[in-house]
Amino acid sequence: MAWKWPASFQPGRVNHTHINTIVVGAGAAGVGLGVALQDYKAGEFLIVDRHCIGASFLRWPKEMRLITPSFNTTPFGILDLNAVMLHTSVANFLGAEHPTGKQYAHYLQQAAIECQLPVQAGIDIVQVEAPEKAGTRGRAPTPSGPGTTFRLTCRDGSVYTADNVIWAAGEFQYPRTHSFPGAAHCLHNSQIASFQELPGRDRIVIGAFESGVDAAVHLVRRGVHVTLLHGAEQLATQEQDPSRSLSPFTRERLAAVTAERSNLRVLANHRVTEVKRERGGYTVCTVQGSFFSEHQPILATGFVGGVAPVKHLFAYRDDGNILLNEHDESTLTPGLFLAGPLVRHEHHIFCYIYKFRQRFAIVAESVARRLGLPVPDDVAATYHANQMRLEDLSCCGKECVC
Repeated sequence: MAWKWPASFQPGRVNHTHINTIVVGAGAAGVGLGVALQDYKAGEFLIVDRHCIGASFLRWPKEMRLITPSFNTTPFGILDLNAVMLHTSVANFLGAEHPTGKQYAHYLQQAAIECQLPVQAGIDIVQVEAPEKAGTRGRAPTPSGPGTTFRLTCRDGSVYTADNVIWAAGEFQYPRTHSFPGAAHCLHNSQIASFQELPGRDRIVIGAFESGVDAAVHLVRRGVHVTLLHGAEQLATQEQDPSRSLSPFTRERLAAVTAERSNLRVLANHRVTEVKRERGGYTVCTVQGSFFSEHQPILATGFVGGVAPVKHLFAYRDDGNILLNEHDESTLTPGLFLAGPLVRHEHHIFCYIYKFRQRFAIVAESVARRLGLPVPDDVAATYHANQMRLEDLSCCGKECVC
């Protein structure tokens, strides 16, 4: 995590503590939004991160790769699926179709360098206080004025103030570890440095979506006997929305290890009810029976997201997700925006980079309007032409004929 700016380069600097817009988080969403704010000339902004640029990707298990493929289609008018800014290709820059976390962090760091983004690392925001005028539900963006300032307190006691806050803290560093009694006895997949380094010849993996199947595949390839438990009737392979089904990359790998090896057991309808720490190992209890392993079960039940400091400033949908207006703005707190994989609109899930990047322009335009700045039509048109601006969500979710 000790990444530093190259000695020959200094990032864009902000030398005071009041900024038009603070972006919290320097991952794919934070860096991409920084570039969008820059392109839209949407006032002065600062990106802060408690660690460094791409910190979550640097924490990925060594073997984990982006499931969305990259390809150098950018010169032909189709933006690389994993790019967070215009005129870049992850595939071309990294020479990889499915980059590792470390590789992708390098891409984000280089993007920040090329654009001279104002990024401050080591800034841990622990409290956010709403502006005095916040609370008008569904208010349209308006220019900031007196009494509309957010107050952000850091762990070291220092304070920033801002007219707008864009929360882009992501989710990987905030694992879901309390899904059932005894879940704390498990090892969450985000806490694994390398599957090659895990001891033992058998493992129980709980959860069979992307992270669970990914963990199982890597362990099975090592010769580990894996029991993969999930509560559904079958693995999620039928939905056309990739946010609701296993990706082709994962399905292909799963099919390969299933055909080549006999050390993977996938058990459907086995919802886990409890994990017990016992002498000599762990017992995983499900609705269908119990399973024992000498080694910690691997928990692959997803993430809760890093919204704790601003949780009270959002309203929530019936399904527990954050309620946003059409600008990806809080319906309770005007000027507070959400970016990244936690964004939801109706039944649409924006958890992939190629999905949530299409909302960067919408947020940048809203920030500009709140600051009383013009929205350049040519920039909006360029973003739209490059699959980086999605306003009409009615086009999402259409079924493929084959």
